[in-house]
Amino acid sequence: MASLPEAVQKPVTLGERVRAARHELGLSQAQLAGDELTKGFISQVEAGLVRPSLRSLQIIASRLGRSLDYFIGDESLAGAKRRVFHRLAAQAAAERRDWGAVRHEAMSALAMQPQGAERAALLRFLASADTAEGKREQAFERLAEAMTLVDANSDPTELAHLLHARGVLYVEHGQLAAGAESLEAARDVMEQREITDPRLRARTLVHLGTVYRRLHRTVKALATYELALAVASRSSELRLAAQSYMGVAVALYDAGELDGAIANYQRALGLFERVSDTAIELSVMQSLATVQFEHGDMSAARETVDRCTERAALAGDVRVGAIVDVLRARITLEEGDADGALRLAEAAEARLAELGDHRQQADALRVAAAADHARGEYASSDRAYRRAIEILASIEDHPDLSTLAAEYAQKLRARGDLESAFAYLELARDPAASRPGS
Repeated sequence: MASLPEAVQKPVTLGERVRAARHELGLSQAQLAGDELTKGFISQVEAGLVRPSLRSLQIIASRLGRSLDYFIGDESLAGAKRRVFHRLAAQAAAERRDWGAVRHEAMSALAMQPQGAERAALLRFLASADTAEGKREQAFERLAEAMTLVDANSDPTELAHLLHARGVLYVEHGQLAAGAESLEAARDVMEQREITDPRLRARTLVHLGTVYRRLHRTVKALATYELALAVASRSSELRLAAQSYMGVAVALYDAGELDGAIANYQRALGLFERVSDTAIELSVMQSLATVQFEHGDMSAARETVDRCTERAALAGDVRVGAIVDVLRARITLEEGDADGALRLAEAAEARLAELGDHRQQADALRVAAAADHARGEYASSDRAYRRAIEILASIEDHPDLSTLAAEYAQKLRARGDLESAFAYLELARDPAASRPGS
């Protein structure tokens, strides 16, 4: 069967659509090219030998009086570029913890039906936003789906990211053993596959060290924190450069230059892998000081606390500053200054309550309670201990609740209140049970 004449045959490819629209207007290739493009370039576009950038295609579309969508149509490459842009934008938004932007960009990319590891990464970004907003079950569901999409051989980096994210979520849910298993798996994947992403390594090691500490594996925790501190880099200039690249990427996208936008986002994210992460550094120092304290090395703990306080102040990190003050209060109490410890703990507790960090607030109350007990102010001590227990029960932090209940029971027993001591020992054994009556 003979083909239809060119005038009535439906154009399919981008080049055919350009040629058909040009013929409809009676323009030559040179006229369509104008001053910005060349006749040879238009000829190659129509022949399908080159693909124009979005900026060039916008010029062509404007001269032909057609919308950009007419030429892009269902072209898979254009769709893929848009999908890649939204994925990189979601990743960059996650770096700056802009969860609203993460949702917008990730959902925009998911609407384009990505597959495999690309879909898994987008689900991971959404899970991070869910976690930040307290939607833990939804985050678990997204990560579970994402894990089914990746292959350990072809997608090891994404697998490591997912294992890390799942481990952090387990820990925040109070499931320390499961968290440790997932974080160790992430660490092992990075080592076996020689994945060179210092930020992911440092973050994984920090969280793993914290799990070890909370599971009372002090020696392992100390070694893990020290390794994390060695991995973390410190160059604020790189962070500024990365943020600049992100700004350029957004501007290029707005101008229709998808290739340039993607390239600049990739540069930004490449720098983020090497950039200083003050949050990681502070978290490592804070955790290291805790382990040093629990190890009985007060001098080293106080030195690390001082360094962390200074860094937190320079970074303007009020939360870490308050957490470090709780540890400083614990050291002060251990050194015999109960009044000084109480002042530090109460001030830190007020700041943490305002910031909404309930687990750390409970820790501050615990130190205040211990300081009041040392001062003989038992009524105040009881109030602080019970308030801390209420907080930990409300957020279902069972490991810390068990430790705190056991400590309070010991204090009650020392005071001769055996009935209450027994009740809190029962709570320590079964932290999911109801809080004992006042």
